[in-house]
Amino acid sequence: MNPDRIVMGTCDGTGAVINVCLGFIPKYVKVWNLEDAGSKWPSVEWINPDMIAVTAADEGVKDADDGSQVRRTLLAAAGISPYLGGDEIMYDGVTHSRWEDNALAGSVEEVYVDGWYERDAVGDTAYKCIGTKLLGRPPIAADHGIKFKTPAGFTIGTDADLNADTEQLIWMAIG
Repeated sequence: MNPDRIVMGTCDGTGAVINVCLGFIPKYVKVWNLEDAGSKWPSVEWINPDMIAVTAADEGVKDADDGSQVRRTLLAAAGISPYLGGDEIMYDGVTHSRWEDNALAGSVEEVYVDGWYERDAVGDTAYKCIGTKLLGRPPIAADHGIKFKTPAGFTIGTDADLNADTEQLIWMAIG
């Protein structure tokens, strides 16, 4: 692991896949749900599968309080996974005023964040984060249709305890 590559950030859960763009694929990631409505206070720790051979834990180890004790679950899916980047995102300055996956334009199936975080009542902030950072300024309507390729990082999957819509997540990644 590279101690020079320790990155922390936060974003809102969406219930859909969240691609966290770092510019590298980390060796270790931990994600916490800080606002879990079920009071489970879940967290997932993930070690890059290239480093381990336990396929049942390919997407991490989840700890969550079930009301009587903290339970540990191995995640083979819906947890944390590497994100290779290279997706094209586009600014939709007409319909939604947000950054969208160009292949899924108009839908909200994937979210791209980079740790730079801003709560915003208008639109899906997570769509704005990585595109706005790549643009170097907040987008304006005239930026409609501008496109960028996303950098590598990791994906927060759709585990219902961890990635719930509107609940705030915090994460740490080590390269």
